[in-house]
Amino acid sequence: MKDFKNPDSLLDEIKKIQNHIEQPNFDLDRREDIKVNIRVDEKISPAMFKPDPLIPGGYVANSLTIRAMRADIFVLGDSLDDFETNITCACGRTLDAQFWKLCPYCAREIKL
Repeated sequence: MKDFKNPDSLLDEIKKIQNHIEQPNFDLDRREDIKVNIRVDEKISPAMFKPDPLIPGGYVANSLTIRAMRADIFVLGDSLDDFETNITCACGRTLDAQFWKLCPYCAREIKL
């Protein structure tokens, strides 16, 4: 059974999507990797990011937020809504599982 709610399994399914002439629909070998510098600042609220005043193009976030983030997030097209997987953590917060491996508020592991 395919688990389209699990961000870890979506990439495998995307690789299998073929167009009408039986060629891969997405050229993942020509992907664009973007790295973002994120520094710790414990004054920032959980699950929030602010522009880094010291590193142009970088961000600051608290240590739990940084630990909770997924290291790799993939986007097809212009929208992050394509893979939106909202879940409610036991702490009561609603999270989009495509971005988090842990809850950035309580550090519970996200179960899909």
